[in-house]
Amino acid sequence: MVRTKSIIIFLSVFLILLFCCKENTIQPDLVGNILGVVLDADDNTAIIGASVTTSPATNALVTDNTGKFRYNDIPIGNYIITVSKNNYEKTAVSIMVRDGETTTPTILLSKSSTNNNPPEKPTNPFPETNAVNQPIALNLMWSASDPDANDTLWFDVYLYESNNPLQIKIASDIADTTVSVENLKFNKTYFWQVVAKDSKTTTNGSIWSFTTMNVPDNHIFFATNRDGNFEIYSSDTTDNSSIRLTSNSWRDWYPRLNPSRTKIAFVSDEQVNPQIFTMNKNGSDIFRITTIPVAGYYNNGIGFSWSPDGGRLIYPNYNKLYSIDQLGANLTQIATAPADRNFRETDWSPANNKIVVLTVGEYPYDSEIYLMDANGSNMTLFLSNLPGCMESPSFSIDGISIMFTRDISGYESQDGRQLDSHIFIMDISGTDSTDISLNKPTGTNDLQPRFSPDGAYVIFTNSSNVPGSQSDIWIMNADGSNRTKVIENAIMPEWK
Repeated sequence: MVRTKSIIIFLSVFLILLFCCKENTIQPDLVGNILGVVLDADDNTAIIGASVTTSPATNALVTDNTGKFRYNDIPIGNYIITVSKNNYEKTAVSIMVRDGETTTPTILLSKSSTNNNPPEKPTNPFPETNAVNQPIALNLMWSASDPDANDTLWFDVYLYESNNPLQIKIASDIADTTVSVENLKFNKTYFWQVVAKDSKTTTNGSIWSFTTMNVPDNHIFFATNRDGNFEIYSSDTTDNSSIRLTSNSWRDWYPRLNPSRTKIAFVSDEQVNPQIFTMNKNGSDIFRITTIPVAGYYNNGIGFSWSPDGGRLIYPNYNKLYSIDQLGANLTQIATAPADRNFRETDWSPANNKIVVLTVGEYPYDSEIYLMDANGSNMTLFLSNLPGCMESPSFSIDGISIMFTRDISGYESQDGRQLDSHIFIMDISGTDSTDISLNKPTGTNDLQPRFSPDGAYVIFTNSSNVPGSQSDIWIMNADGSNRTKVIENAIMPEWK
């Protein structure tokens, strides 16, 4: 009995140690090598200059003066190696690349039963090799020929970035000498290669290169849902010049430029709740600012603002108004909303260091606008609850006026629908209100207005009052004249 108990105790300790010693490990990238040789099937002599390709695609190689070829550090797995050479039958073999090992296939080529000349090397690349300032969407073109007049040519095309030597096959077995490429990166050098093939042999073309253009200095920024998800774009007043700045599986929207026009703050729900991020104007260096989300009644991540010096941002979280610096530190609550109200939208005047805020109650049409000092003190009512929704308060460039929208129909719906929203500019004293939407088409809403940096123009969103209708971005003079549509299917405009 004592011995049985001892065995049970031993097994229990062993199992505990076994499971306790398990660690969570991070699997490294698994790669291996291929060192192959191509020989004549009749006399086992090395075949020099044979074309070598793989599937899945890696690099297109030729054998050296000993008939050898080598692939280093390629992902493990099964590969098909295809070898061709003038006057030899094309041959394909299957191999397996294992982690940390070098696979050494010997590939035998038999002489062709018919006399076949290989294709000539592709020539006349477009863009010309070493071309610069190329668009990020273009057609790659080349010329090709075969000494055998009756041969049909096919082409494989490879493309890769300057800092990534792994070639990507962008076209396979195409008969055309043109292939389109899109969504290239700005200010990036690309290398490309065309492999010409006939029924018997393959000829690897030269490696050509081109460099794409710098990011255009567009001055309009906006959000749009063009691919099933909201992303941020920039544009130079036309749809044709639009550039996508974010590309994520989550929503990115509400772009706001800092006063020096060097950084964009925006909201993303990458972390489920909307948080503020910043990025460069070309979409690079995305950085998360907040941990407490932008939230509140009828607030899906809108309503934050930069300080006049660009060092801080203010944003609403329910009944609290927070200040945080641009690096995400020094979070400070600067104000509390009136009872039973939430902060929804804010703007910070660069001229008189004042803050304007929109607060809402239980329903979206229960809206009031307040003014306060930059530290949150002296909060005073600027515009009391009026019939219909009020939204988007912002300061004029000189800080003496406040622009906002209001549904003058007086319609009040719990879902926030508006029937006839106009843009107003009112003196900061609360008098001399001017309606600048008098030329607005009937049955539409003017929303989300922003002054241009010089104050001469207003950029805004206009949409039908039918729920689910498309919204477009327009520009007009600050007096409401000369309304011009500039970008279709876009919202939340910002002007550099």
